[in-house]
Amino acid sequence: MKQKPTASPYAWFERGAYTSKSAKAYLNHEFNPLTIKKVAVIRHAALGDQVITRPFLVELRKFFPKAEITLVGVSNYQYGLPSDLADKILIMHGKDKKKEITYKDKLENIKSLGEQDIIFDVAGTNRSYWMMALSKAKLKFGFPHKPYLKGLLYNVAVVRSDFQAEVEIMLDMLRLLGHCPPSRLDFAYPDHKELCDKTNPFVLYFNGCSQPRRTLSNGQMFDLLEDASTRFPDKTHIYLEGLQESEKGGYLSPLLEKPNFKIQACMPLSELIQFIATASLVVSVDTGVLNVAVSTHTPTLGLFYSTNPYRVMPRYEPIHTIILNPDASIPKNESILNAIELKT
Repeated sequence: MKQKPTASPYAWFERGAYTSKSAKAYLNHEFNPLTIKKVAVIRHAALGDQVITRPFLVELRKFFPKAEITLVGVSNYQYGLPSDLADKILIMHGKDKKKEITYKDKLENIKSLGEQDIIFDVAGTNRSYWMMALSKAKLKFGFPHKPYLKGLLYNVAVVRSDFQAEVEIMLDMLRLLGHCPPSRLDFAYPDHKELCDKTNPFVLYFNGCSQPRRTLSNGQMFDLLEDASTRFPDKTHIYLEGLQESEKGGYLSPLLEKPNFKIQACMPLSELIQFIATASLVVSVDTGVLNVAVSTHTPTLGLFYSTNPYRVMPRYEPIHTIILNPDASIPKNESILNAIELKT
Protein backbone atom coordinates (compact mmCIF):
# COMPACT_ATOMS: atom_id res chain seq x y z
CA MET A 1 0.00 0.00 0.00
CA LYS A 2 1.32 3.42 -0.92
CA GLN A 3 2.00 5.47 2.20
CA LYS A 4 0.31 8.84 2.38
CA PRO A 5 2.85 11.67 2.78
CA THR A 6 2.77 13.34 6.20
CA ALA A 7 3.73 16.79 4.94
CA SER A 8 3.86 18.86 1.79
CA PRO A 9 6.54 21.34 0.72
CA TYR A 10 6.84 24.19 3.27
CA ALA A 11 3.76 23.05 5.18
CA TRP A 12 5.17 20.67 7.77
CA PHE A 13 2.18 19.71 9.86
CA GLU A 14 -0.68 17.25 9.79
CA ARG A 15 -2.98 18.83 12.34
CA GLY A 16 -2.85 21.52 15.00
CA ALA A 17 -1.93 24.37 12.64
CA TYR A 18 -3.92 26.16 9.97
CA THR A 19 -3.37 27.23 6.36
CA SER A 20 -6.02 28.54 4.03
CA LYS A 21 -6.37 26.81 0.65
CA SER A 22 -4.74 29.71 -1.16
CA ALA A 23 -1.86 29.87 1.34
CA LYS A 24 -1.25 26.15 1.08
CA ALA A 25 -1.28 26.31 -2.72
CA TYR A 26 1.25 29.16 -2.58
CA LEU A 27 3.48 27.21 -0.19
CA ASN A 28 3.31 24.07 -2.30
CA HIS A 29 3.90 25.62 -5.71
CA GLU A 30 5.45 29.11 -5.50
CA PHE A 31 7.06 29.72 -2.13
CA ASN A 32 10.86 29.73 -1.87
CA PRO A 33 12.55 31.26 1.20
CA LEU A 34 15.49 32.40 -0.93
CA THR A 35 13.27 34.61 -3.09
CA ILE A 36 11.42 36.31 -0.24
CA LYS A 37 12.33 40.01 -0.28
CA LYS A 38 10.20 41.66 2.40
CA VAL A 39 9.18 40.31 5.80
CA ALA A 40 7.48 42.25 8.61
CA VAL A 41 7.26 41.23 12.27
CA ILE A 42 4.75 42.97 14.53
CA ARG A 43 5.60 43.00 18.24
CA HIS A 44 3.87 45.28 20.76
CA ALA A 45 4.98 44.45 24.28
CA ALA A 46 6.99 45.45 27.36
CA LEU A 47 10.65 44.55 28.03
CA GLY A 48 10.27 40.87 28.89
CA ASP A 49 8.16 40.10 25.84
CA GLN A 50 10.47 42.10 23.59
CA VAL A 51 13.46 40.09 24.79
CA ILE A 52 11.91 36.72 24.01
CA THR A 53 11.26 37.83 20.43
CA ARG A 54 14.99 37.86 19.70
CA PRO A 55 15.46 34.14 18.85
CA PHE A 56 12.56 34.38 16.42
CA LEU A 57 14.26 37.27 14.60
CA VAL A 58 17.60 35.43 14.61
CA GLU A 59 16.05 32.32 13.06
CA LEU A 60 13.95 34.40 10.68
CA ARG A 61 17.16 35.89 9.28
CA LYS A 62 18.59 32.41 8.76
CA PHE A 63 15.53 31.13 6.93
CA PHE A 64 15.04 34.25 4.78
CA PRO A 65 18.64 35.36 4.17
CA LYS A 66 17.78 37.78 1.34
CA ALA A 67 14.78 39.44 2.97
CA GLU A 68 14.55 42.95 4.35
CA ILE A 69 13.11 42.54 7.85
CA THR A 70 10.87 45.30 9.19
CA LEU A 71 10.12 45.25 12.91
CA VAL A 72 6.85 46.96 13.85
CA GLY A 73 6.74 48.28 17.40
CA VAL A 74 4.40 50.63 19.24
CA SER A 75 5.27 54.04 20.67
CA ASN A 76 4.45 53.27 24.33
CA TYR A 77 6.52 50.03 24.39
CA GLN A 78 9.95 50.70 22.88
CA TYR A 79 12.21 49.78 25.82
CA GLY A 80 14.13 46.66 24.83
CA LEU A 81 12.79 46.64 21.26
CA PRO A 82 15.16 44.28 19.37
CA SER A 83 15.89 46.86 16.70
CA ASP A 84 19.46 45.54 16.28
CA LEU A 85 18.03 42.40 14.66
CA ALA A 86 15.94 44.20 12.00
CA ASP A 87 16.72 46.22 8.89
CA LYS A 88 13.90 48.72 9.34
CA ILE A 89 11.79 49.89 12.27
CA LEU A 90 8.21 51.11 12.04
CA ILE A 91 6.60 52.49 15.19
CA MET A 92 2.81 52.47 15.38
CA HIS A 93 0.98 55.13 17.39
CA GLY A 94 0.27 53.84 20.89
CA LYS A 95 -1.81 54.96 23.87
CA ASP A 96 0.67 57.74 24.61
CA LYS A 97 -0.24 59.38 21.28
CA LYS A 98 -3.99 59.09 21.72
CA LYS A 99 -4.62 62.82 22.19
CA GLU A 100 -2.15 63.93 19.53
CA ILE A 101 -3.27 62.04 16.43
CA THR A 102 -6.33 61.89 14.21
CA TYR A 103 -8.01 58.88 12.62
CA LYS A 104 -6.31 59.85 9.36
CA ASP A 105 -2.92 59.83 11.11
CA LYS A 106 -3.63 56.32 12.41
CA LEU A 107 -4.60 55.08 8.97
CA GLU A 108 -1.52 56.55 7.32
CA ASN A 109 0.66 55.09 10.06
CA ILE A 110 -0.77 51.61 9.47
CA LYS A 111 -0.53 51.83 5.69
CA SER A 112 3.08 53.04 5.84
CA LEU A 113 4.20 49.42 6.24
CA GLY A 114 3.58 48.88 2.55
CA GLU A 115 3.23 45.57 0.76
CA GLN A 116 5.20 42.66 2.19
CA ASP A 117 5.82 39.09 1.10
CA ILE A 118 5.11 37.82 4.63
CA ILE A 119 3.80 39.41 7.83
CA PHE A 120 4.23 37.69 11.19
CA ASP A 121 1.90 39.04 13.87
CA VAL A 122 3.48 38.04 17.18
CA ALA A 123 1.59 40.76 19.06
CA GLY A 124 -2.08 39.86 18.81
CA THR A 125 -3.30 43.35 19.78
CA ASN A 126 -6.06 45.51 18.33
CA ARG A 127 -3.41 47.60 16.60
CA SER A 128 -1.75 44.57 15.05
CA TYR A 129 -5.16 43.30 13.89
CA TRP A 130 -5.70 46.56 12.00
CA MET A 131 -2.29 46.31 10.39
CA MET A 132 -2.96 42.73 9.32
CA ALA A 133 -6.34 43.72 7.89
CA LEU A 134 -5.10 46.75 5.95
CA SER A 135 -1.71 45.48 4.74
CA LYS A 136 -1.04 43.32 1.68
CA ALA A 137 1.05 40.14 1.94
CA LYS A 138 1.07 36.69 0.38
CA LEU A 139 1.29 35.05 3.80
CA LYS A 140 -0.08 36.45 7.06
CA PHE A 141 1.01 34.44 10.09
CA GLY A 142 -0.53 34.63 13.56
CA PHE A 143 -1.20 32.73 16.78
CA PRO A 144 -4.62 34.10 17.73
CA HIS A 145 -6.51 33.19 20.89
CA LYS A 146 -9.75 33.76 18.99
CA PRO A 147 -10.24 30.93 16.48
CA TYR A 148 -12.39 32.96 14.08
CA LEU A 149 -9.36 35.13 13.24
CA LYS A 150 -7.89 32.15 11.36
CA GLY A 151 -8.98 32.74 7.82
CA LEU A 152 -10.25 36.23 8.62
CA LEU A 153 -6.96 38.01 9.38
CA TYR A 154 -4.46 35.18 9.06
CA ASN A 155 -4.06 32.66 6.25
CA VAL A 156 -1.47 30.73 8.29
CA ALA A 157 -1.72 30.18 12.05
CA VAL A 158 -0.20 28.04 14.79
CA VAL A 159 -1.70 27.00 18.12
CA ARG A 160 -1.23 29.37 21.04
CA SER A 161 -1.06 27.68 24.43
CA ASP A 162 -0.74 28.89 28.02
CA PHE A 163 1.39 25.81 28.71
CA GLN A 164 4.24 26.47 26.31
CA ALA A 165 6.86 29.22 26.33
CA GLU A 166 5.75 31.94 23.94
CA VAL A 167 9.13 32.04 22.20
CA GLU A 168 8.58 28.42 21.21
CA ILE A 169 5.14 29.23 19.79
CA MET A 170 6.67 31.99 17.67
CA LEU A 171 9.28 29.55 16.41
CA ASP A 172 6.48 27.12 15.51
CA MET A 173 5.65 29.54 12.69
CA LEU A 174 9.07 28.82 11.20
CA ARG A 175 8.92 25.12 12.04
CA LEU A 176 5.70 24.96 10.04
CA LEU A 177 7.71 26.10 7.02
CA GLY A 178 10.38 23.46 7.61
CA HIS A 179 12.97 25.46 9.55
CA CYS A 180 14.62 23.71 12.53
CA PRO A 181 15.79 26.14 15.26
CA PRO A 182 18.55 24.93 17.64
CA SER A 183 17.50 23.51 21.01
CA ARG A 184 19.67 26.09 22.81
CA LEU A 185 18.17 29.25 21.40
CA ASP A 186 20.31 32.12 20.19
CA PHE A 187 19.14 35.45 21.67
CA ALA A 188 22.09 37.38 20.19
CA TYR A 189 22.91 38.58 23.70
CA PRO A 190 25.96 38.16 25.98
CA ASP A 191 26.18 34.52 27.10
CA HIS A 192 26.41 33.41 30.74
CA LYS A 193 28.44 30.38 29.64
CA GLU A 194 31.26 32.71 28.59
CA LEU A 195 30.86 35.55 31.10
CA CYS A 196 29.89 33.95 34.45
CA ASP A 197 32.12 35.34 37.23
CA LYS A 198 33.21 32.08 38.87
CA THR A 199 35.86 33.79 40.99
CA ASN A 200 33.25 35.91 42.78
CA PRO A 201 29.93 34.01 42.59
CA PHE A 202 26.87 36.10 43.32
CA VAL A 203 23.11 35.64 43.45
CA LEU A 204 21.09 38.50 42.00
CA TYR A 205 17.59 39.25 43.33
CA PHE A 206 14.86 41.35 41.72
CA ASN A 207 11.43 42.10 43.15
CA GLY A 208 10.16 44.97 41.01
CA CYS A 209 7.16 45.08 38.71
CA SER A 210 4.62 47.60 37.44
CA GLN A 211 1.97 45.24 38.82
CA PRO A 212 2.38 44.96 42.63
CA ARG A 213 0.36 41.73 42.64
CA ARG A 214 3.38 39.96 41.12
CA THR A 215 5.87 40.98 43.84
CA LEU A 216 6.77 39.81 47.32
CA SER A 217 6.19 42.18 50.24
CA ASN A 218 9.13 44.26 51.47
CA GLY A 219 9.00 42.36 54.75
CA GLN A 220 9.27 38.96 53.07
CA MET A 221 12.05 40.19 50.79
CA PHE A 222 14.01 41.55 53.76
CA ASP A 223 13.74 38.25 55.60
CA LEU A 224 14.68 36.27 52.48
CA LEU A 225 17.85 38.29 51.87
CA GLU A 226 18.82 38.24 55.54
CA ASP A 227 18.44 34.46 55.70
CA ALA A 228 20.13 33.87 52.31
CA SER A 229 23.21 35.93 53.19
CA THR A 230 23.52 33.97 56.45
CA ARG A 231 22.80 30.52 55.02
CA PHE A 232 25.09 30.96 52.00
CA PRO A 233 28.05 32.97 53.32
CA ASP A 234 30.30 31.97 50.40
CA LYS A 235 28.04 33.83 47.94
CA THR A 236 27.52 37.56 47.51
CA HIS A 237 23.83 38.45 47.54
CA ILE A 238 22.88 41.49 45.45
CA TYR A 239 19.51 43.21 45.38
CA LEU A 240 18.89 44.89 42.04
CA GLU A 241 16.89 48.11 42.15
CA GLY A 242 14.41 49.07 39.46
CA LEU A 243 13.50 52.44 38.03
CA GLN A 244 10.31 53.00 40.04
CA GLU A 245 10.37 54.28 43.62
CA SER A 246 8.62 51.09 44.78
CA GLU A 247 11.55 49.10 43.36
CA LYS A 248 14.25 50.84 45.38
CA GLY A 249 16.13 48.98 48.11
CA GLY A 250 16.34 51.61 50.85
CA TYR A 251 14.38 49.39 53.23
CA LEU A 252 17.19 46.83 52.95
CA SER A 253 19.92 49.21 54.14
CA PRO A 254 20.30 47.50 57.58
CA LEU A 255 21.53 44.40 55.69
CA LEU A 256 24.47 46.35 54.26
CA GLU A 257 26.25 45.62 57.54
CA LYS A 258 26.65 42.07 56.25
CA PRO A 259 29.90 41.70 54.24
CA ASN A 260 28.22 39.58 51.55
CA PHE A 261 25.18 41.77 50.84
CA LYS A 262 24.98 44.66 48.36
CA ILE A 263 22.38 46.86 46.71
CA GLN A 264 22.86 47.52 42.99
CA ALA A 265 21.33 50.72 41.63
CA CYS A 266 19.17 50.62 38.50
CA MET A 267 21.32 50.18 35.39
CA PRO A 268 20.95 51.08 31.69
CA LEU A 269 19.67 48.09 29.73
CA SER A 270 22.95 47.35 27.92
CA GLU A 271 24.86 47.28 31.23
CA LEU A 272 22.10 45.27 32.91
CA ILE A 273 22.24 42.54 30.26
CA GLN A 274 26.02 42.22 30.67
CA PHE A 275 25.74 42.24 34.48
CA ILE A 276 23.04 39.57 34.56
CA ALA A 277 25.14 37.32 32.31
CA THR A 278 27.89 37.29 34.98
CA ALA A 279 25.58 36.21 37.83
CA SER A 280 25.60 32.67 39.23
CA LEU A 281 21.83 32.75 39.68
CA VAL A 282 18.99 35.24 39.20
CA VAL A 283 16.07 35.03 41.65
CA SER A 284 13.16 37.09 40.38
CA VAL A 285 9.42 37.50 40.29
CA ASP A 286 7.65 37.44 36.92
CA THR A 287 9.05 40.53 35.23
CA GLY A 288 11.38 41.67 32.43
CA VAL A 289 14.56 41.05 34.43
CA LEU A 290 13.67 37.35 34.60
CA ASN A 291 13.28 37.25 30.81
CA VAL A 292 16.62 39.01 30.36
CA ALA A 293 18.26 36.35 32.54
CA VAL A 294 16.67 33.60 30.44
CA SER A 295 17.91 35.34 27.30
CA THR A 296 21.53 35.34 28.54
CA HIS A 297 21.26 31.65 29.52
CA THR A 298 21.84 32.57 33.16
CA PRO A 299 20.36 30.08 35.68
CA THR A 300 17.09 31.42 37.04
CA LEU A 301 14.70 30.84 39.91
CA GLY A 302 11.32 32.28 38.94
CA LEU A 303 8.86 33.11 41.73
CA PHE A 304 5.24 32.83 40.58
CA TYR A 305 1.93 33.02 42.36
CA SER A 306 -0.33 35.40 40.44
CA THR A 307 0.74 34.87 36.83
CA ASN A 308 1.16 31.87 34.52
CA PRO A 309 4.79 30.66 34.51
CA TYR A 310 4.56 28.30 31.55
CA ARG A 311 4.39 31.01 28.88
CA VAL A 312 7.50 32.67 30.34
CA MET A 313 9.85 29.94 31.49
CA PRO A 314 11.32 27.71 28.76
CA ARG A 315 11.78 23.97 29.06
CA TYR A 316 14.66 23.69 26.59
CA GLU A 317 17.25 24.43 29.32
CA PRO A 318 17.16 22.68 32.73
CA ILE A 319 18.93 25.67 34.33
CA HIS A 320 15.59 27.46 34.75
CA THR A 321 13.46 26.55 37.77
CA ILE A 322 9.96 27.63 38.78
CA ILE A 323 8.58 27.93 42.29
CA LEU A 324 4.81 27.67 42.04
CA ASN A 325 2.24 26.53 44.59
CA PRO A 326 -0.78 24.93 42.88
CA ASP A 327 -3.12 26.84 45.18
CA ALA A 328 -1.61 30.16 43.99
CA SER A 329 -0.30 30.98 47.47
CA ILE A 330 2.81 33.12 47.86
CA PRO A 331 6.00 30.99 47.93
CA LYS A 332 7.46 30.59 51.41
CA ASN A 333 11.03 31.74 52.02
CA GLU A 334 12.11 28.28 53.11
CA SER A 335 11.09 26.88 49.72
CA ILE A 336 13.00 29.66 47.96
CA LEU A 337 16.12 29.10 50.09
CA ASN A 338 16.02 25.34 49.49
CA ALA A 339 15.78 25.96 45.75
CA ILE A 340 18.72 28.39 45.87
CA GLU A 341 20.77 25.75 47.69
CA LEU A 342 20.02 23.18 45.00
CA LYS A 343 20.95 25.58 42.21
CA THR A 344 24.19 26.93 43.68
